[in-house]
Amino acid sequence: MELHDRTMGEPVVIISIDGGKRPPAAVGFIDENHATQTLLNDPDRTVFHAYGVSAIPTTVVIDPAGRTMYRHVGFSEGMEEQFSQEIETLLAWSGQA
Repeated sequence: MELHDRTMGEPVVIISIDGGKRPPAAVGFIDENHATQTLLNDPDRTVFHAYGVSAIPTTVVIDPAGRTMYRHVGFSEGMEEQFSQEIETLLAWSGQA
């Protein structure tokens, strides 16, 4: 969520997608953390299948041409900074940084 705030004003879109029904615990987490990024629900798992998501969380960084450039399964301390660096790299490659 902090990453979304840091990339505001950049040509970057951050979307969180749930597969299936969003559990009450997730709703509470979203509310407590004041999520600002777009939150989508994918009950038919169309997006999950399109990007080969088999575990949650999976992070997919897609370039402006729609190509998957980075993929991460799981999350650990410090990964948000890695995501930020990957986004900065893509922006520089595309001439938008």
